[in-house]
Amino acid sequence: MTRLATKYSFIIFFVLFISVAEADESAVISSDIIEINESGHKVKYKRIKEPSQEAIDNSQAEAGEDIDIETLKNAYISPYNYTQDPIAYNMGTSSVAGPNGTYHVGLSQINTTNINLNSQNEARFDATVEAWGQTQRWGGFALGGALQSGAVVEQTGQPNTYGTTGILFPTQAYADWEYKDVFEITGGNILLTTPWVNSISSFPGATYANQNNTYQGVTANLQIMPNLLVTGFRVFSYLQFPDNGFYSTTLYNTMGGPMQNIGSASTPGATGAGAIWSPSKNYTLNAWFYQFYDYADMWYADNNYHVPLANDVSFDFGIQALTQNANGSSIPANTLMPDSTTQNLGGVSGNAFGLKWAINVGHNTVTLAYNNVFGASGSYLNGGIVTPYTYGLETDPLYTTPALNSIAELGSGSAYLIKDSMAFLDNSLKASLAFSQFFVNQVYATQANQITEYDAALQYTIPHTTLNFWSRLVYVSQPDYAGGSFLQPRLIVNYTF
Repeated sequence: MTRLATKYSFIIFFVLFISVAEADESAVISSDIIEINESGHKVKYKRIKEPSQEAIDNSQAEAGEDIDIETLKNAYISPYNYTQDPIAYNMGTSSVAGPNGTYHVGLSQINTTNINLNSQNEARFDATVEAWGQTQRWGGFALGGALQSGAVVEQTGQPNTYGTTGILFPTQAYADWEYKDVFEITGGNILLTTPWVNSISSFPGATYANQNNTYQGVTANLQIMPNLLVTGFRVFSYLQFPDNGFYSTTLYNTMGGPMQNIGSASTPGATGAGAIWSPSKNYTLNAWFYQFYDYADMWYADNNYHVPLANDVSFDFGIQALTQNANGSSIPANTLMPDSTTQNLGGVSGNAFGLKWAINVGHNTVTLAYNNVFGASGSYLNGGIVTPYTYGLETDPLYTTPALNSIAELGSGSAYLIKDSMAFLDNSLKASLAFSQFFVNQVYATQANQITEYDAALQYTIPHTTLNFWSRLVYVSQPDYAGGSFLQPRLIVNYTF
């Protein structure tokens, strides 16, 4: 009981300390009043004047209306923001259509090769087409959905032996209800964008591809104040790309790793509740509670603080922390270690802490980050983190997660990252270089105790088009007993309309 109290006090103290330190930077909130029609939507954006106020000319009124519309476009819950738009989310853009509905079509082609320096190579080719759309609203209600089709060709042996998986599936099919730009609820086959349960095949806005892992469930958002959004979800099953169906399994069932002996063990899904608070334009706090049923409960928080120094010069600081304990039947505690026939992995009892510092000078950003994962001896990977819906995709929010590895997946231990991101040609050309190392507390014989990763990425968007090219080269150095070192080049072409 004392150990559990210590774990929760660790993260509660962390959240309260940072929040109180920044609470005095209050945001400037407009007192403008906006008309709301009978269906509960802000479709007419007229400022309300005091009776004694002099009349303003039409150009001023239109300018005020434009400001209000722009404000709504930047809001999370509004008729201008389609929170279930997967293509805008993947490409790092936002939906800009009005309240009468919208649609997107995205085309992606991915070429990937794993060049193993000690054994056979592996190649994979993905071609994906995704169409998404959402109707206009009637009484606050709207319908939406996405259809994904394509093919995945994967090398299964040497030489030149390939297997093909065909894709044709409605990744999204949902009903959405919005009330006065304050409350929104969505149910069906849905997209999620939370830190530890998300639907993306890479980091948001990385111009990765039109591929999504979606969920069957419900999600809701409540805008309590302009600077405070409360959100939650309950999901029951999961669609893993390139599957053609939703299942009650997770990435641990298909990705191997420490839980490669999990077999077909299933889960009732996951629940999450969180809050995003921005008391000033330079500070944001994210706080979340997750239940990964029959895996673990997780408390997670991160703080991000932006400090402008001069023209085109600024600092960014980040602090994050989490704590976990076992949930339900505790699948990890009942799963054998990869190289054992008698010893299980252990119950979940892990913690993590992270720091991030970045300096921005013009279009160049240099980032330094550190994470430490720790916990009780004899627990799952001696304090390792359980993350059923990001494992193997490297989409977790830890600061040191680069392209192909994460300390959240490897076990307990520490990691650091150094990264330089650059932009040229009016942001149409972007490049990044990263170096990261992972030091892991080895628990079983084939678990890598140290991994080094080098990343180089280049992205070019043809000006005035939605056609972009994204390339990445990753080199991973790891022990032979853990699979050996390898090189992974990747080229992606995306087009949306």
